This record gives sequence, C-alpha cells and structure tokens, in this order.
Amino acid sequence: MIWGGIGGVVGLLVSLLGSLVGILVAAFIGLSCGRRAAVAGGQSGALSGLVGGAVAAPVYVIGATLGALLAGREIGSATIATTLSEVLGTPVSADEAWAFFLVSLVLSAVLQAAILVLASTAAGAWASRK
Repeated sequence: MIWGGIGGVVGLLVSLLGSLVGILVAAFIGLSCGRRAAVAGGQSGALSGLVGGAVAAPVYVIGATLGALLAGREIGSATIATTLSEVLGTPVSADEAWAFFLVSLVLSAVLQAAILVLASTAAGAWASRK
C-alpha cells in the first residue's frame, strides 16, 4: 500500500513534465514493484508481479494523469490550440484543443497502466528465476 502511494506521487511529479515522461517512468516503477512483490510474495514470481503491478497501476495512473492535467491547465487551452494549429496547418479552437488534450490523457493512462503491469509481471518472473 505504501509503495502504491509512493508510485502515485512519483507519477504526479514526473508527469508535470509531460505524459511521455510518465509513460517512460511507468516501466521503471513496474520493474521495482514486480521485483519487490516477487521477493515478498508467497506466489510464483510472475503472478506476484502481476498482482503487485495491478495494485500499483491505478494509483500511478491517477497521479500521472493528475500531473499532466495540472501541466496542461498551466499551459492553457489557447496555447495548446495555437500549437496544434501550427503543427496541423488548420485552425483549431481552444475547446477542440482541450478535447484533444483530454483524449490524449486517456490514451496515456491506458499505456501507462499496460506498461506498468507488463514490466511488473516480467520483473516478478525474472526475480524468481534461479
């Protein structure tokens, strides 16, 4: 439980830099979580890692999404719209830009959860190998 809270705080802090950083750090959090779960758990290593990752993933994803949302609010939808308009070469309103941003947060959260659970499972299996 404590490590899940720590993962959530780490997710919040690193995602202030952007969702991509949150996705990259999810793998490291998953490796750490899976290794610890395999050493402490009474189940097989991969199963312990899977359970540990499944428990830690929601807390990490909520923290990471909240961090990215705070960063996006600080930037502002008008700035996001201007950047999207320049990149896409078509006018994008501030409301559309904010909707795109929120959809990207959902996609990022799904990727973070999947990467964290997969890395945790792999680390659990690796830690129990003899």
